[in-house]
Amino acid sequence: MENYSNKIPNETEKAELSREEMAKLFNYPSIGELFSETDPRRLNEFFARLSATRENLERVIRYGNRDESERASKAANAVNVTLEFLENLQKMRLNEKR
Repeated sequence: MENYSNKIPNETEKAELSREEMAKLFNYPSIGELFSETDPRRLNEFFARLSATRENLERVIRYGNRDESERASKAANAVNVTLEFLENLQKMRLNEKR
């Protein structure tokens, strides 16, 4: 949840944020498209999105209540695993081209 103010969102705001987050999630490209040789920017943009998501989750971990922090911590771990996975794929692909 992107909440840059210090106030806690109410239930309506949480529902709106969830819809926005889901829309963002479904806008992420497929793995094959990420590693397309015709448009290498897609992978960089995806890394940037995931990094921004991780930063937002870390903010929730620090400033959210206990339940929010626990959920954000799990999500941040998933984002870190995804970033590591994509970085490994990228390294493998670059080594394959050599």
